[in-house]
Amino acid sequence: MSAFRLLLATIVCLPALTIAADAPVPPRVTEDLVARQPGSIDERIRLIYEHARPGAQAYFVGFAGVGEERVFAEEIDLAERRLAARFALAGRSLRLVNDQRDLERYPLATAEALRYALLALGKIMDDDDVLFLALSSHGWKDATISVSNRGMRPSTLGAAQLADMLREAGIRWRVVVVSACYSGSFIKPLADDHTIVITAASKSRPSFGCGADRDLTYFGEAFYRDALPDAASLRIAFDVAKRDITAREKAERQRPSHPQGYFGALVEAKLGEMEAAARPAATAAQSHP
Repeated sequence: MSAFRLLLATIVCLPALTIAADAPVPPRVTEDLVARQPGSIDERIRLIYEHARPGAQAYFVGFAGVGEERVFAEEIDLAERRLAARFALAGRSLRLVNDQRDLERYPLATAEALRYALLALGKIMDDDDVLFLALSSHGWKDATISVSNRGMRPSTLGAAQLADMLREAGIRWRVVVVSACYSGSFIKPLADDHTIVITAASKSRPSFGCGADRDLTYFGEAFYRDALPDAASLRIAFDVAKRDITAREKAERQRPSHPQGYFGALVEAKLGEMEAAARPAATAAQSHP
C-alpha cells in the first residue's frame, strides 16, 4: 500500500487546456483514482485466483505505458486476446493500462502497480506456471519505457527494475514481450534459461508505428496480429514477424529496427508442452462457438 501512497505524489495540476466547445474534456488522473488502485488490482487478482488450477498454466499481465496515445492500450488488448487463444489463459489475465479515453476500465499502469500485481500473482502461481508479460510504450536508450497519463507526472519503468520485481515475486518461468523503441536493452537484465524476451527493436534502434491515430505499432501488427495465430511456435512467430518488419521498413526506407529475440532453452521446451496440452481445448472451443 505504501507504494500507492507514494504514487499520490506523482499527481500534478495541469494548466487549463483550450478545448473546442463541442469537444469532450479528456479525463485526468486524480488522487481519489490513485487511492482506489490497490482495490482494483485486488479484485482482478481474486478473479484470477478462481481460475487457477493444478498443473502448468499460463498467466498474462499487460502493461500499456502511455495514456496519451491509444496505440499502446490497443496493442495490449490484442496481445491478451492472441495469447489467451494460444495458451488457454481462461481468465488468468490482468491488464494495467494508461489510456486517457477511459481511466476506470483497468487499473493504471505504473511501476508501483506492476510490482503490486506481480507480488500478488506470485502468491497464486505454482512453480511450474508461466507468466506472459506484454509491455507496450515509448522506449529510451537507458533501458526504460515511458509511463504517463493525463494528470500524472511522467515517469519510467526500467529493465533492471522489472527484473527485480519478477525475482521478488518469485515468478521463475516468464515470457516478456517489449514493444518499444530501444527495447533490446531489456534482454540482458532479464535473460536466463527460464525466460524468453522478445523486443520490437535492438537496444540502439527505434521501432515504428506508435501514435494517437494508430491501433497497432509495426511490431504489434507483424507479431500479435499476423504471425502469432498460425505460427507453430513462439520462436517461429517472432522470426516471421521480424522478416515482415524488415521488409516493411526497407520498402518505406526506414532505418531498420532490428527486433530481437532471446529464447531460454528450458522455457521454450516448456511452452511446447503447454501448447500441445492446450490445443484440444482450443479446437473444442472453435467447434462449439
